Amino acid sequence: MSHLSRLLYLTLLMFTVPLMAQPLRVGVSFAIPPYVISKEDRGIELDLVREAFADSGHDLQVVYLPLERTFRMLEEGKLDAIINVKPGMLNNAHLSQRVITFHNRVFTLDQTALHSLQDLQTLRVSAFQRAKQILGEEFAGIVGSNPRYEEVARQEGQVQRLLLGRADAVILEQRVFYYYLARLLGETESGERYPSESVRQHDLFPPTHYHFAFRDVTQQQWFDRQLTRMKADGRYERIFARYGASSSTGNIKASP
Repeated sequence: MSHLSRLLYLTLLMFTVPLMAQPLRVGVSFAIPPYVISKEDRGIELDLVREAFADSGHDLQVVYLPLERTFRMLEEGKLDAIINVKPGMLNNAHLSQRVITFHNRVFTLDQTALHSLQDLQTLRVSAFQRAKQILGEEFAGIVGSNPRYEEVARQEGQVQRLLLGRADAVILEQRVFYYYLARLLGETESGERYPSESVRQHDLFPPTHYHFAFRDVTQQQWFDRQLTRMKADGRYERIFARYGASSSTGNIKASP
């Protein structure tokens, strides 16, 4: 190799290696299956972001955290991106195009009467973290005066509490709820068998459209370009199909 060729090679290596080694730290909630299945390090949203950055030169690192901490760590610069963000929820971040649509619903057992959001004012209600910010001002005002309202990080626990009668109503994204319901029915907890009583589903909220948030605008732009291509060539829908789902926001109620 000539001196000029060697110099050119070393120059290219100097600029290429840092790019190839650059980490992309993506914060995700512990478990929101089928969107994030932390025990298996996969899920619809993890597959989407991995597919989008597969040829980017970034070393994608998934960081599992409680939802609240993902927001805080992104704003502190300890994460490069997080999933499931609505406009107005973050400062100093660049939002992608719309990535996914959730449909949050209220679930009760059949003995609980629920006809409107106002009924949540007197019930034992368990919701996901940041529900008051995500589900609108009317909801926030109603549950804000309910001392028995809680927001929790562990969503499987919400379904457990409902089935055991320790919560009157839980608020969860529909696919997440039915994923856990199918796993829990017939199991036991400390000697108590989860009942097979009928679960009631209440459609009180409009669909929620989520974006991914990035600190670096070039990473956000890369993701948007790749996501557009994935939607056009069918990869986007195929990722949903891996988990027995589709990107449709329709009612997916199923018998578990």
